[in-house]
Amino acid sequence: MASLTIEQIQPKLVAQFAQIIARGQMAHGYLLAGAQGLGKTQLAQWLALRLFCQQVTPDGQPCRACPECQRILTHNHPDVIEIKPEGKSIKIADIRYLKQEVAKSGMESSQRLFIIEAAETLTASAANSLLKFLEEPAQNVYAILCTSNKNQMLPTILSRLQVIDLAALAPQMVQQQFEAAGILPQQAQLLVHLTSDLAEAQTLLADDWLLQVSAKLAAWAQKVEQRDLEAFVQIQTQILPLLVDRQQQKTFLTLVGLWYQDLLNYRYELGATPCFGAYESQLNQASAALTTTQLVAQTEYALQAQRIFEQNISCQNVLESLTLKLIA
Repeated sequence: MASLTIEQIQPKLVAQFAQIIARGQMAHGYLLAGAQGLGKTQLAQWLALRLFCQQVTPDGQPCRACPECQRILTHNHPDVIEIKPEGKSIKIADIRYLKQEVAKSGMESSQRLFIIEAAETLTASAANSLLKFLEEPAQNVYAILCTSNKNQMLPTILSRLQVIDLAALAPQMVQQQFEAAGILPQQAQLLVHLTSDLAEAQTLLADDWLLQVSAKLAAWAQKVEQRDLEAFVQIQTQILPLLVDRQQQKTFLTLVGLWYQDLLNYRYELGATPCFGAYESQLNQASAALTTTQLVAQTEYALQAQRIFEQNISCQNVLESLTLKLIA
């Protein structure tokens, strides 16, 4: 199965930009903002394709087949300059290179486009250098910046750009994208509740990490359901060794919340697609054994645990406190 195109991921934005370019109303600079997986880089590339395409389709789409499109698709177009972090940040040397390239006249056309990915990683000196450049935009030079966190960017840079917030994707579309990349449907059903970014989803699946933590979660939940103090031992010996950093710990606590969400769905037969379809039998039995009051309280405890963790409390303390509340 082929991956989803930007026309499928962000159809409204693509249509709007097609009209803007057709009318000759392209602004000199845009910031494409949104979480990973929403198509920021794909949209930036689409803009480059549309600006340089030699055979635009009747509905305003780039052909993706002409020499100009092909060179953009292979990152080999002299008038499309792409900057991305080397290591953890975009440095002032990168912006100096960008300025030198843009200062040249278009190699093969009258316009030039530069794309900066992960713009939130600009160092202070790089951001200030870029700001000076944005304050005096050259004619027929367009800037496309992409960011997953616009709050980390200088307000002065934001003020020089048109900020476009990309719409979140429907879970069904994210799942379709994951499955198109070869992720099993049952895994995709769970992953859509954790991320909309394919690369992040694949990281979670690497070395069977998600499979392992899901199994440990189910085993711990079973001990909790039985009010067995062995649940505390499992935290120490089975769960924590798999959670090597704060991000993995946060993901696990999110999974705990999703487990109790599934319990609610099974209890009230809401018809929602389960997150943990592989554990349907256990979830059904557990939901039937709890009263409505117990189920609501336990779900709230699971959500509270996520909030407490965000207060920089250790994962071990959060999980042990949660377990104590659940088996009380």
